[in-house]
Amino acid sequence: MVSLPTIFTRKLETIYMSKYYLSIFFLLIIPAWLTSQKTYVSTKDSDAKAISALNKIKSKYTAANQQITSTFSLKMEFPGQSTRLEKGTMIQSGNKFNLDLKEMGIINDGKSIWFINKKQKEVQINDYSKDSNQGIVNPVEFMNNYNPKSYISRIVTDDPNSGKQMDVIEIKPVNRKTEFSKARITLGKVSGELVKMELFNKDGSRHTLTISKTSFSKTINSGAFTFNKTKFPGYHVEDLRIN
Repeated sequence: MVSLPTIFTRKLETIYMSKYYLSIFFLLIIPAWLTSQKTYVSTKDSDAKAISALNKIKSKYTAANQQITSTFSLKMEFPGQSTRLEKGTMIQSGNKFNLDLKEMGIINDGKSIWFINKKQKEVQINDYSKDSNQGIVNPVEFMNNYNPKSYISRIVTDDPNSGKQMDVIEIKPVNRKTEFSKARITLGKVSGELVKMELFNKDGSRHTLTISKTSFSKTINSGAFTFNKTKFPGYHVEDLRIN
């Protein structure tokens, strides 16, 4: 058997890891608007209370001049495979973000994006674009795009979780070409914050995102959205930016 060159295999692993963690990032940023029960056929079936709750969280997360820090865990289940659990933190401000995980990091300053592979000690820099094909969507920007005319939503139950009152909302997009078949969103009634999100994909996989803590601050730490090479000694940096 012919083995692939070490550099090539490491490059494949870097690409794989980037796409894998981008899927985590995408999950973190879609707290509200994907799919629901089969009986819902149009936006006219949406629950007014559900729309109100989603609009409330949209307003909270898209307020100008603030920094949002979230601590989360993500359980990923795939048919025929073992369950995978990831934990990390996300710092967001406008279209800028900093995602920190055990083996990977992603930093975006609104112009460039750094993919940090901690295991291989490699950093890849690319131009950042919200229209890129990499599936990267800023959380604040995504929620800002929420429109009740494009999604069907209903509150299905009040879920007392650890003594706190929660709204559980099931939603689906009007566009049926989405990869998601169902989503279940849990929001804090009083805080209006995302607590948990379950995604049911058409390929049979299931992702459960749980937010353990979210903080909002008017003080923005600009350094969090800038790659500081001194914090990554010995890392190989590959700059693929065009602009």
